Amino acid sequence: PWLAEGAFFRSQRVADNPITKVTQLLTELKAGIEKDGADEQQAYDKYACWCENTLARKAGEISDAKGQIEELQTNLVKLSGEIAVHGAEIKQLKKDIAANIESQRAATAIREKEYAAYEAEKSESEQCIGALEAAIKVLAGAGTKKGFLETLQEAQLLSVVAG
Repeated sequence: PWLAEGAFFRSQRVADNPITKVTQLLTELKAGIEKDGADEQQAYDKYACWCENTLARKAGEISDAKGQIEELQTNLVKLSGEIAVHGAEIKQLKKDIAANIESQRAATAIREKEYAAYEAEKSESEQCIGALEAAIKVLAGAGTKKGFLETLQEAQLLSVVAG
């Protein structure tokens, strides 16, 4: 039993030994650091993968945007040229409209003069027709009893009424 007691005390002494405690703490610390390192490596790998994916996506978007910039610049030049062409067309159309309005005024003035001449000729023609009708009546009644002066007065009266 004495040997057993000695072994017990010796194992107790070894367990209570400060070097053993430090060694045990260092072993636990090493295991914790290795676990933290593995966790950190996993987080870093995940972040690096995200960065690579994002970088690839952004590079594609930048390339697409550069293509769009070139396309839009070409379109801008084309549309600027069309604006200039349409501006010239607008100027020409405004000139044409002004010329058409002036032409309408001139045509209206001519038609008004022609209408006035027509009205004067119409009035004169109606008077002539009235005079001819009166003359026909006078000549048709040449053998009747009315006098020449009465027939002349009748013709003048018809002429005034007609015109």
